[in-house]
Amino acid sequence: MANNRINRYIGAIVLSTVLVAVPGCTDTWDDHYDSDGVVSGTTATLWDQIKDNPNYSRFADIARHAKYYKDNTHAVSTYTYEDILNGGQVNTVWVPDNSVLTEAEYQKWMQMLESDNIMDGYNVQQQFLGNHIALWRHNISESGIDTVKMINGKNQYFDKGAKTFAGISLGDYNIATANGVMHNLQGIAPFHYNFYEHLKFGGKQTKLGDYVVAQDTTYFSQDLSIEGLPDENGNPTYVDSVYRTSNMLFETTHYINESGGEIWQMAKKGFGARINNEDSVFVMLMPTDAAWDAAYAKLKDAYTYATVYDDKSKGDLGTSAALPANNVPLDADSLQEMSLEMDLVAPLVFNIHKQPKRNGTEMWTLDMFKGTKGEDADYLLNTFGDTLRAVGDWKPSDLFEGEAIEMSNGIAYEVNSLNFPSEYFTPDVEVEVENSGLFYNMNGNGSKFKVGSGSGRATFSNETYKDITGIYGEVSNNNFYYFEASGATAGPKVEFKLYGNSPTAFVPNAQVMKGKYDIQIVLVPYWYLVLLAESEVPEEFYIQSVDEETGEIKKELNTRLIEQLAAMYKCKIRTQISYNNNAKKDKTTSWANSEYSGLKVDTITVAQDFEFPYSYKNMRYTYPTLIFECSTTKNDAKNGYIFDVLIDKIILKRKN
Repeated sequence: MANNRINRYIGAIVLSTVLVAVPGCTDTWDDHYDSDGVVSGTTATLWDQIKDNPNYSRFADIARHAKYYKDNTHAVSTYTYEDILNGGQVNTVWVPDNSVLTEAEYQKWMQMLESDNIMDGYNVQQQFLGNHIALWRHNISESGIDTVKMINGKNQYFDKGAKTFAGISLGDYNIATANGVMHNLQGIAPFHYNFYEHLKFGGKQTKLGDYVVAQDTTYFSQDLSIEGLPDENGNPTYVDSVYRTSNMLFETTHYINESGGEIWQMAKKGFGARINNEDSVFVMLMPTDAAWDAAYAKLKDAYTYATVYDDKSKGDLGTSAALPANNVPLDADSLQEMSLEMDLVAPLVFNIHKQPKRNGTEMWTLDMFKGTKGEDADYLLNTFGDTLRAVGDWKPSDLFEGEAIEMSNGIAYEVNSLNFPSEYFTPDVEVEVENSGLFYNMNGNGSKFKVGSGSGRATFSNETYKDITGIYGEVSNNNFYYFEASGATAGPKVEFKLYGNSPTAFVPNAQVMKGKYDIQIVLVPYWYLVLLAESEVPEEFYIQSVDEETGEIKKELNTRLIEQLAAMYKCKIRTQISYNNNAKKDKTTSWANSEYSGLKVDTITVAQDFEFPYSYKNMRYTYPTLIFECSTTKNDAKNGYIFDVLIDKIILKRKN
């Protein structure tokens, strides 16, 4: 028998580590020792039953030489699987005999145990021994299917009615021992990595894997470690030191480093999916290195950063500082690498159980997804929070054109290209003006203050006024924002934050990147605001006539009246763009003039092929702005021009 203390703490380690976590288990020795119809009067241990049976000699030889590993870097050098199977912890073993554990298979495991590479010994535990041993007593006394947590952390199905384990038939079963129960397995239980293990230990995706593993944080867990006698200075020592590994990619979609967070100009991105969790079901894209390199090279220029940015974190009163503080230049190359790698990694994971129901009623299963790759879904939702809908000739199922690799917690698709549409990584920027929390009115001397009375959000139902909107244009999201002049001599001057916020955009929170854009403003006719005083289109907006043949009364919009009305509500505007030019203060363009007829919802291009020299992607405290002013004069007002402006949204259409 192994040392009793070793027996006790091995049980504690097995129960507490990520490797073999068994949540919510409160079973005791007595609860399992004489349960489920197994007579436990024998004094022979699991090890006794295995080593004394010549049919199990290969399994016994592997167990005798295999060390117990707490993780892939920490082995208990003096403790083997012989000790585990001979100890006081209750276990169940599904033992493959020599007829299925072939000589070639046996030699493979033995050679790994003789290797100087610690990973070889760890893999014997994870892929073989730990895949056939579980804590507690699992007997066959009645039919039913149990999901058994193995000591390597994997889940295996134990079908008691069919007498199979991991889909493999049992020979003899319910062999009672003093410290558990044994079943003869007529095959080798299949082993599959989970997504994290595949990336860390077994995958070909070295660049993706290197990135994911680089986010690991390993720390000493005092609570899980077993304390020994204090040293000569009274400091605690540990019979066994337990280390835990966490990875923020798995825990959340955005996070700031715990130390130095105040100087980070970007929040880090994660999957928001625990891809190391054996009890979840995911589909994941795993780009090959060639796919990673191709995407990186294609996008790199758009992720070009400046060494200094205008700080917009001061809120409503604008800015007087530069990023970073103390005139220390940003590392533009590091920002580029960090931002681009985050964006390549964050959208890769899909939780099967959180996809939209098929036909509105049917929950997705992994088998369903494998059959169609989600092609019959209205959209796909990744764990980062992106809603991916078909656009043009592209459909979400196009993402999964690659080799399917079965994981213990889902399916990975090894893809040779990251087949997202171009709109995903370099999207248009759509600013719903009524959703923006950052408006500035600006007076003549350039000072800024919050928009106050005389301006506001207007809800406009496209359906209620469909006779109008069918001809003169709908407003997006049934809302627009109005700016009314405070006096009769000058129109409003407003600065807008050019940061995406449209819930219906392909990328709702898109940010400006390096490259060319057409900058457009969608204006709403002032007479739409007049309509809001009515619950429906007023009768005077219609012309009625009688069909001479049928006598039927026809009702049509009075377009002439509307044109006359619009002629009273024309507007002159001018715009400037304020953008980063690698200086402490943003550069502002000269004014560009435009005119709006006031007749219909109209998209006016105020800057064509405007090139932003630096990216704002993933930056926390900075963005370009659009300065908008109604340039109507008092003389213009005599000719049907007004000082008030209604704006639906601002669009920056990506050109390259």
